[in-house]
Amino acid sequence: MIKSSNKGRPAENDTLILKYTQNFKDHKGEVSIWDWDKTRFPNGPLSVTIKDPQWAEFDKLENKLSSLLSQYEVKGNERKKRITKADKLEIEALENEINEIWYGFYPEDRPKVRKNAKRK
Repeated sequence: MIKSSNKGRPAENDTLILKYTQNFKDHKGEVSIWDWDKTRFPNGPLSVTIKDPQWAEFDKLENKLSSLLSQYEVKGNERKKRITKADKLEIEALENEINEIWYGFYPEDRPKVRKNAKRK
């Protein structure tokens, strides 16, 4: 008697998917990207990235500012680099733009102006 292994229901692909990405789009245009890696973190997503079109300009300016500031970070036993005048002006301009965008969304965070600040 010869037994054939092809009888019955065909075998299904039972391999588990351990790394994948899910994209969710909100009705307002907000995109959430969930990265899963079951080998590193089996209980939930490894990272969640939320991209809101409303904050796109803010994110772009913030990335530009962080790249400028990272040039002047001290790494190890290096000497501290001096910030050039042009970079200092650009950093101040970027910080002002970022603050204006932030205060546009959250006006209650704007610092209060005190009338008698020089009083001793």
